[in-house]
Amino acid sequence: MKTSSVFLLVLIFCHHCRAQTQSSDDDTAQTQRAGTEANGGEQELVHQTDVWVELRNLRDMVVEQKVELRYLTARVTAAESIVEALEIKNTAMEARMTAAESLAEELQMENDVQAAELAVVQQKLSTLQRRLTVVEHHVEEVEKQQEGQDAALQELQNSNKVGKVAFSASLLTSGEGNTGSSEYVPLTFKNVFTNIGNHYDPNTGYFTAPVRGVYYFRFTGHVAHTDRSMIMRLVKNGRFMVTAADRSTTSTDLEDNASNGIALQLEVGDAVSVQINGSVWDDQYHRTTFSGFLLFPF
Repeated sequence: MKTSSVFLLVLIFCHHCRAQTQSSDDDTAQTQRAGTEANGGEQELVHQTDVWVELRNLRDMVVEQKVELRYLTARVTAAESIVEALEIKNTAMEARMTAAESLAEELQMENDVQAAELAVVQQKLSTLQRRLTVVEHHVEEVEKQQEGQDAALQELQNSNKVGKVAFSASLLTSGEGNTGSSEYVPLTFKNVFTNIGNHYDPNTGYFTAPVRGVYYFRFTGHVAHTDRSMIMRLVKNGRFMVTAADRSTTSTDLEDNASNGIALQLEVGDAVSVQINGSVWDDQYHRTTFSGFLLFPF
């Protein structure tokens, strides 16, 4: 469009130049005739020279316009090439965009399908979790029941095991003689007849309760061949409970026995022993003894 406008201007300019040339020729002829008549041939020559100079200038302008026209034509052609390349590139971009949109639609559809599948899986998982919670609660209840049964069984076993508690022992394992002290000291009954559960210690003379319950204890002391009296007492955790005692022997009372017994409520770990103050006799006949057994646990 721009090239056609420039070409039209050039044509108009050339036509104007011809018109000016024709007009100049007419004026020149008149001037020559007038000059011939007035000034002569010299003025006519000067006038013709000016016309040719102007014509050369116009020709140079036309040449310059042609060069500029070719330059503009080249730029327009290049611009049209660029526009065409951009259109091709735009077409390719539109194709890529269409493909991307199609891919996005496919991905969206696939995502929707996966979302639906995920929702189903989550629902199944939720159901399984609820079932698992129910099962876990049931397992906990069963475990608690089992623990209770185990505890009851263990308690029964322990009861059966510790329920069989009994011991009996005499003072000396061999020989004969008096054992005594001027103050209360524990007697160690070393000759053990029975010690079920091994809760009596013949090295210390202490019985230690293995279970909470009621126990029965009995002790007997023999007085002979001594001028000292006999005082025996049973103690629980060092605290006096009961006593058996007798005076020293005489020519009319050469020997004698004293005994006592008691039922005690003991806790686990309570200790029971017999103490002597004075003198007590024992021999091969096992006259001085200490016995005890569990009546019942509770």
